[in-house]
Amino acid sequence: MASAFATNAFAFVIVLGLLIFFHEAGHFLVAKLFRVRVLVFSFGFGKRLFGFHAGGTDYRVSLIPLGGYVRMAGDTPDMPPLEPHSSDKKPEPTGAPDEFLSKPKWQRFLILFAGPFMNLFIAVAVIAGVDMIGVEERIIKPVIGEVKASDPAERSGLRVGDRIVAINGETMNDFDDVRLVISMHAGTPLRVEYLRNGQRIATTLTPKREESEFGPVGRAGIIPLEEPIVGRVTPNSKAANAGLRTGDRIVGVNGKPITQYYEFENAIVSSKGGAIALDLQRGGTPFRAVLPAEPLNERDPYRGFLPPTKIRQYGFVEAVGDSLEQNWKMLRFAGEALRRLFTAQGSVKELSGPLQIARISGEMLRRGWIATVLLMAMISLQLGVMNLLPIPVLDGGHIMVLLIEGVARRDLSIRVKERIQQVGFALLAALMIVVIYNDIIGEIMRLRRG
Repeated sequence: MASAFATNAFAFVIVLGLLIFFHEAGHFLVAKLFRVRVLVFSFGFGKRLFGFHAGGTDYRVSLIPLGGYVRMAGDTPDMPPLEPHSSDKKPEPTGAPDEFLSKPKWQRFLILFAGPFMNLFIAVAVIAGVDMIGVEERIIKPVIGEVKASDPAERSGLRVGDRIVAINGETMNDFDDVRLVISMHAGTPLRVEYLRNGQRIATTLTPKREESEFGPVGRAGIIPLEEPIVGRVTPNSKAANAGLRTGDRIVGVNGKPITQYYEFENAIVSSKGGAIALDLQRGGTPFRAVLPAEPLNERDPYRGFLPPTKIRQYGFVEAVGDSLEQNWKMLRFAGEALRRLFTAQGSVKELSGPLQIARISGEMLRRGWIATVLLMAMISLQLGVMNLLPIPVLDGGHIMVLLIEGVARRDLSIRVKERIQQVGFALLAALMIVVIYNDIIGEIMRLRRG
């Protein structure tokens, strides 16, 4: 318990702290480019721990390592996002040429835009980088292997063997696509197109809402068809020493017949680290093998082998293209989540609070560095887009004010700007209170269930 909490906390600092830090670095670099005097560039918030001065800037490390902030000369009182938790007094604008407000509007626009742009750049660069390095993926086709009784999928007419090809016009390349769409649309009717005996059929599926470890999600009651075939076998592992080879089919575990991978996974959990007897077939020839006892291990759950996998690896151009496609897909789903929230089809309970983000970050860190950086890419994309929304207090709110002033060809008064920021801050504060409250309640309920 304590170890898991420590891992979650460390992962939260790494994931969210670095992303916010890079966001502020975007503001900093463009401000320096336009010769704006930057007074403070801080990694972390709160009390200054240590640092150095160079070029008129105090580069510091502060007490709370959850991001950072930039303080520029001539910041107005209505610009808290560039220094969200600083207790230092802000310098009042004096009209000096190296102050933020003394710069042309287009330069101020680029300084404000640079923070969200950095988050968007990171989201694209991370996925492209992973694509170029290469990642081993589990092959899970969008074919139904089991339909649970009385669940939405059964009521919609879906059956075992149906291959889902599109949902709401979106092509389903694998079962992860299917799972993502369904989880994002609890209570929302979906048009599902599938193939059955070569014929393309359409139906309407309305996922039910369920509480999961990571918050409320949509469920349809379907399990993918994933035949228990041995994929890559690790040399000198328990599986290799037991005689398993790529292509072997598992037909039984501890004397019970199985047809799906999840049944084998359930047997591993039930064994609690004990030995597992496997009935297998190789080219039609049956044989038996025993996987020796081994403590449950998230990094090697099958004791030395993997299900069928494929290597996804691209060159630079293909990797960038795939990254843009993946980010656009995530952006569409994020937009759908916001639409559901503002049209009362969703709930603020679907928004992740700090405890939930920490738990997810910890889980990804335990899975490995690739899962962690992919999570960072997803959160970075959401941070970038969120900060571009025309909401007062956020970068997008400041950009909106600049655009209004540009169209009107006159600056809004400080009093008007302050009122805009106060309203925006009040709305965001209220939303944060609700999200954190739901986060805490959800954590309490999870601990009680556990």
